[in-house]
Amino acid sequence: MTQNTKLWMRRIYFALITVALLTVAVLLMVQCVAIYRLGDDAFTRESVAAHFAPIAVPVYICLGLVAAGFALSPLLPAAPDSQPDRDVVTLRRLQAKTDLTACPAELTRTVCKTRRARNRHYYITLALLAIGTAVFLWYALDSGNYTNDFNGSMVNAMWWLLPCMGVPALYGVFTAFFCRRSVKKEIGLLRTAPKEALSPAPKTQPKSEKWMPFLQGGMVAIGIGMLVYGALIGGADEVFKKAAAICTECIGLG
Repeated sequence: MTQNTKLWMRRIYFALITVALLTVAVLLMVQCVAIYRLGDDAFTRESVAAHFAPIAVPVYICLGLVAAGFALSPLLPAAPDSQPDRDVVTLRRLQAKTDLTACPAELTRTVCKTRRARNRHYYITLALLAIGTAVFLWYALDSGNYTNDFNGSMVNAMWWLLPCMGVPALYGVFTAFFCRRSVKKEIGLLRTAPKEALSPAPKTQPKSEKWMPFLQGGMVAIGIGMLVYGALIGGADEVFKKAAAICTECIGLG
């Protein structure tokens, strides 16, 4: 089996397992919401079995794909040049040592077009995430959306959360695959640059890595703030109650 065949087999497998996991996740959430709609003490063994039986086949298929992945992993090792991190490092090195103004006009146009397309998808993903976060916070922070019916309130909040976060997540997955191929394409283009356009690469830290800790810290702070806000409005008590109900009524740990 050639290396190219192994690479395509890995791509097909990862595409299948991604679709299977997303499908099972959506089906599980839909069935959980349907059980919640039954009212108090809804998570009985009978109701869970009745709602989860229709999705048993997709779950078994997903588990089979996971098992196949473990079995095939020794047979289909990743190609050394297929690691995303290594590709990004290689691209940064080539960008630092390549002077596009000294390259042929066609090469410069193609490289700039590739970069613009990659940045465009990044910005669209961030915009979708910002819009989804703003819409969900607008709903979540409105106390009028919550009633004494905790189940109904949580179900309604989930229906708002799914599109607000699901759309950016799906587009983010597409962006990740697109940018990976785009990075490989730009690497190939820069390697065709004439020698007169090359210069020793500087050993300075990329600017993108300098502000990354601030972005990560901001995301962590937002997450902690939302957890604290949820605890202050009494959400923690309801979560513990539902966790206890699931353990005793559904799983049977009580």
